[in-house]
Amino acid sequence: MAASPSKLRVRLLRIFIAGVLCLHLLFFVNLRERIKRGYPDFTVFYTAATILRNGLGRQLYDEHVQYEVQKTSVGQIPSRRGPLPYIHPPYEALVFLPLSWLPYPQAFAVWDVLNLGVLFGVALLLRRSVNALRLIPPWEFVIASLAFFPVFDCFLQGQDSILLLLLCGLGFNALKRDADVLAGCWFALGVFKFQFIIPIVLLLVIWKRSRVAIGFTVVSALLVLISAGVTGWQSLLHYPAFVLGITKSPSTGGVAAGFAPNLRGLAQGLLSFSTPLGSAAALLSSIILFFFAAAKGREACQPKSLELQFSLAVAASVLIAWQTNMHDLSLLVLPLVLIVDYCLHLLPQSQRKLLLLPVLPLLISPLWIVLWLVGGMVNLMTIPLLWWVWEMGRAISRDQNVGLGAG
Repeated sequence: MAASPSKLRVRLLRIFIAGVLCLHLLFFVNLRERIKRGYPDFTVFYTAATILRNGLGRQLYDEHVQYEVQKTSVGQIPSRRGPLPYIHPPYEALVFLPLSWLPYPQAFAVWDVLNLGVLFGVALLLRRSVNALRLIPPWEFVIASLAFFPVFDCFLQGQDSILLLLLCGLGFNALKRDADVLAGCWFALGVFKFQFIIPIVLLLVIWKRSRVAIGFTVVSALLVLISAGVTGWQSLLHYPAFVLGITKSPSTGGVAAGFAPNLRGLAQGLLSFSTPLGSAAALLSSIILFFFAAAKGREACQPKSLELQFSLAVAASVLIAWQTNMHDLSLLVLPLVLIVDYCLHLLPQSQRKLLLLPVLPLLISPLWIVLWLVGGMVNLMTIPLLWWVWEMGRAISRDQNVGLGAG
């Protein structure tokens, strides 16, 4: 007997995911020697943790110290004339401190295993508030996430974006329970990537969830005190200038602005604007997008709109952030899950494609690889993301109209 259309779609989806995972595995194996030699971003966390272990916390943002520690603890890479710099807040280095007692390759492997555990944690966490995830076992969610190239890139680089995904998931669950102060606390723990967290918190406050700011402020202040204890106030006050200098200079470890999958990358890369003009265009478009998201989210009047609001906040934040890398888009797992659940349970089939079509290019792993390695045009992914944000805003407006009609 022939399989039903729904079963056939599920079977094809599983074949696609299996194929993508094989591609990712091949990619990982081919790069294993570069990983052992210290090319991945994990080097910066390992270096920062080693600096703390050696009692040099006050020199955490000294480039010379970072470079010397990196050469001795990770290894010398001939093409580097300076360190792969640690630019995150001091408190995050404490997370990696236990790993600094291991040799670099083993520390990298342990961190990736921990990231895998965090993904399982995200799966279990979201099952509490996302109906669609209760239909599949957590391991299937993890497998599907690993087929999403930004998540795979996080494992490839040994990055911390999956930890941010967990903290945002905890924040969303708290919002779902109307525990806004607790949500703010979870978001504050994610300020090691403040370029994403601050827009999300600002949007939530604009959307009349002002109590989020209470938890966020209290925990952020506590993290500042912890960071000052780690590095001293003088080094901590030097931190913003250090980060700004790195982000302005790709040769010292920053990612070229035109390469990024955000509005800045689109302006300076795809549109080939000069640096001043591209920065101005990126800033203006980021402000416009922020106000668009703020206005649309504030329209929401239906309880079910929280999924759309939060998805809109996350997607907008990765677009307007001044520094966005491929692995940072791991955060999009949240809106992907929430939008799929919203479509399956609250939208007629005829309207689902409006919210699902824009995101399809982001799910095609070979496209990411081609744009990354062949064309250097990852900034093109900004276009479907912008389309997706637009459709989320329209969906919120439709919910508003339905609510007013019912009223």
